[in-house]
Amino acid sequence: MKKLYATMLFLVASFGSNVFAANPYTDCGIGAALFPNTNWAAVTSNVIWDAGTTAIISATASEDTCNGSAVKTAMLIHDKLESLETEVMSLTQGEVVAALMDVMSCSPNASLIPSLRSEMVVLLNTEDYSEKGRVEKAEGIYFLLNENEQVKNSCSLAS
Repeated sequence: MKKLYATMLFLVASFGSNVFAANPYTDCGIGAALFPNTNWAAVTSNVIWDAGTTAIISATASEDTCNGSAVKTAMLIHDKLESLETEVMSLTQGEVVAALMDVMSCSPNASLIPSLRSEMVVLLNTEDYSEKGRVEKAEGIYFLLNENEQVKNSCSLAS
């Protein structure tokens, strides 16, 4: 625990006085992701979950992810993982793929979805994918999206 607090203090000292332009307890962390429009619930969730550590580290290390499209995208992938896998493997653009494109603020691009689908099919068919846990699978898909050139050019997903 002392190591965690020392790391937090180091991060705060390293990033200077504008570290908390976003309110870490209402705009960042698990609370903001679960309760984006209810400040008291976001604060309560952040404090109960891990005493606000995740929220503070999010605000310090990567403020652009606080209550933004990256958080919403990661949550959507995690929450709808099985449906997303099914849509990708069945080559359909269902509700989850459409929601993903909306959350990432993608501009219409005829080649974006086929490009993502082909990369995701490769990921889903790797030997170790089925052995991974839910979080690892969702994380793999999230990073695949962040690394895709067409996503970088057509969407406003912040990494």
